[in-house]
Amino acid sequence: MYTVKDLLESSENLQIRLIGKNLGGGVDREIKGIRIIEELDIKKYMVGGELLLTSLKVFEKMSEEMFLFHLEELNKKKISGFIIKRNESIPSYLLDTLFKFCEENHIPVLEISQNQNYFRIIKYILGQIYSKEAANRLYFVSMHDIFSGILLNESNLNVAIEKVLILLNKMLDNPVAIYSSDYDCYASSEEEPVSFNIENGLKRYIPEVITKQQYFIQKREYVEYINKMQLFDGRYFYLVITEKNNQLNDIDFAGMEDAILTLQFALMRLSAEEELDKKYQKDLEYQLLAGTLSSEEEDDVANILGLNDTDDLRVVTFRLLPKNKSGRFTSEQLRQTEIVEKELLRNLSKKYTTSNTNQIIYIYKKDEQISNLQFRLGIEELQKIIQNNLDKRSADIDFLVGIGKNVKGYSALKESFSDSKTALKYIHVIRKIIGDEDKSVVDCSKLGFFRTFVKISDKEELLSYVPESLQKLYEFDKQKNGELVDTLECFLNNKQSLKQTSNKLFVHYRTVSYRLEKIKEISSMDFDNPTEILAVRNGLIIYRLIETM
Repeated sequence: MYTVKDLLESSENLQIRLIGKNLGGGVDREIKGIRIIEELDIKKYMVGGELLLTSLKVFEKMSEEMFLFHLEELNKKKISGFIIKRNESIPSYLLDTLFKFCEENHIPVLEISQNQNYFRIIKYILGQIYSKEAANRLYFVSMHDIFSGILLNESNLNVAIEKVLILLNKMLDNPVAIYSSDYDCYASSEEEPVSFNIENGLKRYIPEVITKQQYFIQKREYVEYINKMQLFDGRYFYLVITEKNNQLNDIDFAGMEDAILTLQFALMRLSAEEELDKKYQKDLEYQLLAGTLSSEEEDDVANILGLNDTDDLRVVTFRLLPKNKSGRFTSEQLRQTEIVEKELLRNLSKKYTTSNTNQIIYIYKKDEQISNLQFRLGIEELQKIIQNNLDKRSADIDFLVGIGKNVKGYSALKESFSDSKTALKYIHVIRKIIGDEDKSVVDCSKLGFFRTFVKISDKEELLSYVPESLQKLYEFDKQKNGELVDTLECFLNNKQSLKQTSNKLFVHYRTVSYRLEKIKEISSMDFDNPTEILAVRNGLIIYRLIETM
């Protein structure tokens, strides 16, 4: 038999003291269980003989008569005593009433300080009065009631998650945090959570209790216990308990069981709601960019996105295309698009980023601290990082970027979006024109005459802009299946350098010289005439465009 007196004389340093007028009364009462008074109806969960922990907060708005009624109901259960944690907000008459009632009924009243932990006392007492297996099971049951109550009584899921983490922190006396699959901290019991990542030393950990949860353990600065909380569609979060203050034991894992289920349920609900919101916002954002909304609808969507008609804006379209020209819109390509979107969101505003099949679209709001050149260089650097990551994953995908022109106000976003798509549509032509097969970022504002030519859909009209000299050369190549036009294009792209052209074409420079003489002979082209060469360069652009029609 384990009594209140045994608890007071324990060598565990629980810092519990006997208070009240009748200091010796009832200390021989047997402790048959222990519970926290979380609700007024606690007596229906009691079996009798429990030691009750309370701050009296649940009774603070109660009259003296009503409080006495509850005390009498609890006394019928032959409680072994109270452990109280005083709270300054509790009316003094409640304490007076409690002391008087307990003195008359020889019920011991014990006290702990405000910063003491209920859960340490609960675990200790259960360990004294039950076998290890029974103590674990009863601790699980008592924690089940507490964690289930959080979801039942809290409609705000974010607040519910916060309450569970705070409770776990108190229960384990260790920091507890939730991290995303990308190791970003989602929620924490600490104001300044540490950064988290999974290292090579990760091992499976199996506690000596019956549990449905799977744990892993690793040692960084402190030992970390990790539970991977699976949601849906392959999404998951990590619950991480850092063994900073106290070592975890089996009874702790028994108590955590329902906490994890509560967190998992709340995160699933939140993720589902976020997905619906995200899908709805994506749809609205895409309609704004596509120009399919009425003026009033545009205003509403812009208000949701926080865009103004005075903002300097531009659209950047990121697109993933298979290098082998097959496998478009496959599940693998869509999976890679999801991965790339997450990578981009580390650098871009989530609010202004949306995805559509194999492309991610970003609305850039002008930052006065960043020049247009700095912005473009930043996008180019981001493209290189993402492409490098795709190559490391052997994704066999080209990551291309089209930057639309600057526009004023959200109503003109459709123009910038159209420009960004144009840049991507003709990127292979642009690569040919500038002689750079690796060109992956195209700023539409740098395309010059090209933008004018792509708006012309009639081939005959386009050909009218091609100088006669180039037309003669093109027809000659067509008849002879030659390569003079390609040589001319490479020569002009490489500053009319014989050496650079021969290196690019992998031929002897004399071969290039011979071909250039042949070009002059057929076309009468004057390479020293800048006006004619400009017309020729534009003509080459037009021929490349016609090839795509």
